[in-house]
Amino acid sequence: MSFAHEVKLEVLETSTKNECCKLAFLSAVIHSCGELTKSGKEFFLELKTDIEKIYDEVNECLKTLYGEYAEVKLDEDANINKSVRYVISLPRNITNQILFDCGIAKFSVNNEFTLIQGIDEHIIENECCAKSYIKGVFATASTSNIILNESNTEERTFSGYHWEFVFTSEAFADDFSNLLFAHGITNKKSKRKNLYVLYIKEAEVVSDLFAIVGAYKGLLRLQNEIALREVRNNINRQNNCMNANITKTVNASLKQIQAINKIEKTIGFEKLPQNLRELCLVRLANPEESLDNLTKLLSTTITKSGINHQFRRLIKIADKIDDNLTNEEVENKN
Repeated sequence: MSFAHEVKLEVLETSTKNECCKLAFLSAVIHSCGELTKSGKEFFLELKTDIEKIYDEVNECLKTLYGEYAEVKLDEDANINKSVRYVISLPRNITNQILFDCGIAKFSVNNEFTLIQGIDEHIIENECCAKSYIKGVFATASTSNIILNESNTEERTFSGYHWEFVFTSEAFADDFSNLLFAHGITNKKSKRKNLYVLYIKEAEVVSDLFAIVGAYKGLLRLQNEIALREVRNNINRQNNCMNANITKTVNASLKQIQAINKIEKTIGFEKLPQNLRELCLVRLANPEESLDNLTKLLSTTITKSGINHQFRRLIKIADKIDDNLTNEEVENKN
């Protein structure tokens, strides 16, 4: 089960209490996953979802508001595609009333209706109702690519913190976007074929969204994942820095040893000053040591900067040497 699915199930564990909030939740679910068909003068309203618990929540709303119950069955088309989806059929005798009460359709005296594409402001005028509305859309129209690594291993998790809402109506997407912004949830809109997508990419904003819909367990798990990834990233940065320093030290040491060997084979160490002769011998005996450690191995007190300067002198001497020259020719050339 995906993290997104688990979070949505957690959101549905907390029942909506007030009647106004139940109506807001029901309106959000119908807008997000409802399908309306008409046969003659009769309307049929179905909800299609992959979360079975939506049926329990919808039934609770219908029982409280209308004293009616919905019916549920498996979506046969979804089973062909090896996915489980549920079809929730709302009572036909109150379908018109539900559509009207939820701010989804307006009806004339002749039973002619006009669908309302956006969100009816009266449905979300109270703060508690607005949060219930967000909760309903969250449970039925959201998805995510977030993958948690909770095995306490150093295995890297490559997913980002992307959370999105997918709608068929642009007007509804725009209204819901504004509702999220009103609650501090920044989001962006994009179009994919005939769908309108609101998406969030910042982990902090996703965390705020979890808090609004009451997904506190999911919030803690997400914060834990954020902390683990930050620790792993810091360790990787430190390791990369250490590896870079080691590589730099090794490359410098190789260049120094090459210069020292060239000097030894041509003019010999006896032509060098005492301090450079000692440095050559110490470096050859300790090819992997850093400059800091070399300062502790010399007989005289010297700084890291001083040793670095002496090695530059040795490299400069070696650069002037032609292996085919005699010692006397080298001395005359210098």
